[in-house]
Amino acid sequence: MAWVSRSSVLRLHGWAAQENGRFKLTLVDGRDFIVAFRHHEGALEAEPVAGVPSYRDGDFYRLTLRLMEL
Repeated sequence: MAWVSRSSVLRLHGWAAQENGRFKLTLVDGRDFIVAFRHHEGALEAEPVAGVPSYRDGDFYRLTLRLMEL
């Protein structure tokens, strides 16, 4: 889980909408992975940190991504 901005959540929703999308995930230690969203388990969940819906791009959300390595 992580906190991310609303604008990042919207971008991730766009990527998750690509059913057959493959993405390169680079970790801070330099390792790279080819991943895809796990649509069958719900690709991602996001809820506002403040507990109420927000509309500003900089507002924070708790984020859970479900990815699988290809």
